[in-house]
Amino acid sequence: MQLGDTAPEIQVQATNGTTFSSREHTRRGPLIVAFFPLAFTPG
Repeated sequence: MQLGDTAPEIQVQATNGTTFSSREHTRRGPLIVAFFPLAFTPG
């Protein structure tokens, strides 16, 4: 990806069993996604 590219749509299952769709959330405005490597893991 290059700066300014549109991110691909993602769909994942949430911990409560619902499906999270990035497309549905971006209809409301910008969506920020953050990744935390090794979060909640030992080491």
